[in-house]
Amino acid sequence: MDKNEYRQRISHFQDALQARELDGAIIFQAVDLYYLSGTAQSCHLFIPSQGEPLLLAFRDFNRARNEAAVNNVLPLRSFREIPSLLAAAGLQEPKRLGLAMDVISLNLFRRYEEIFPGCQWVDISGILRTQRMIKSEAELAALRYAAEKHAAVFRYIGDIIQPGMTELEIAAAFEAFARRLGHQGTKRFRGQEQGMIPGIVAAGVNATLTSCYDLPLAGNGLTPLYPMGPSQRRWEKGEPLLIDYAGVYGDYTVDQTRVYLDSEVEPQMHKAQEVAKEIAAKVAERARPGVTAGELYDFAVKMAEKAGLGEYFMGYGRQVSYIGHGTGLELNEWPVIAKGNKTALAEGMVFALEPKFVFPGRGSVGIEDTYVVTEKGAVSLTF
Repeated sequence: MDKNEYRQRISHFQDALQARELDGAIIFQAVDLYYLSGTAQSCHLFIPSQGEPLLLAFRDFNRARNEAAVNNVLPLRSFREIPSLLAAAGLQEPKRLGLAMDVISLNLFRRYEEIFPGCQWVDISGILRTQRMIKSEAELAALRYAAEKHAAVFRYIGDIIQPGMTELEIAAAFEAFARRLGHQGTKRFRGQEQGMIPGIVAAGVNATLTSCYDLPLAGNGLTPLYPMGPSQRRWEKGEPLLIDYAGVYGDYTVDQTRVYLDSEVEPQMHKAQEVAKEIAAKVAERARPGVTAGELYDFAVKMAEKAGLGEYFMGYGRQVSYIGHGTGLELNEWPVIAKGNKTALAEGMVFALEPKFVFPGRGSVGIEDTYVVTEKGAVSLTF
């Protein structure tokens, strides 16, 4: 991204701060920092409602200065220096400041309260997440790059998988291939990053297992501390193999799911796979500017019910109430294609659409691709 991209982001963000009568905002979370400044080093980015931002780098200052797209970058030796550094930069003592309260720890919030006594704090996480829903042309180019790389990975998967391989063996083989293509080896997941591996490889009944994450299925994982993804279970003939993997190449993330079925897999699952593909195609066709996310969810549920598969759609028993999620720098961005969500789609929004069916004790099927909203409907970025 060039500096003009960051200047436009900051200007848009400042407009939103002014509309809420805020003096400014402090940005601290890695992805928010990167989105607005170009660096994810340990920093406190002060963005006034008007004027130039100030980036205070705790570590590493040299990397932050070299990476940042903002002009004013200073080293920070102590947390208590923040007010004096703001004052030295000509910034008035703030009375109303914004913080991303969806990701801040209580400890960090208390420290901000201590150095700015009497300041009124306002949650600006919604401002940031709303702004990030609309992708620029540069961001869409980055997403297309990620999608192209990830397509090669799924082609590789089709070439190397064999019944009898364990889920972990399959994952290890294609993850090594993906890393050679430049996959980051992890993914950014807002508010729940620790332990979040890039995705799921789950065979047969393992693809019906849920976990602590708000997902229709999670796989078994290797230990209870990492309750998601591949295990040592072998994939056998006659059962579906589900691979749901995020592709993180460069800074941007696409999400994709494919299911591998042979002729011995029971007919109901083959039918459900075709229904999932039909749901994805019809929802994408309807995903035009002005349509709400909740309307798309309701439409998908009705399609599943009409096919006689409603009880298995997006989980079994305790089903999740969404069929898609925004993606970009983080995997769980807005908009969420969820029940009751009044967010109206707009051109340039990007989301992963993932209609899936979970059959308890048997296996799961479905499909997932990453789409961009256009005037003619959502167009798939993934292949």
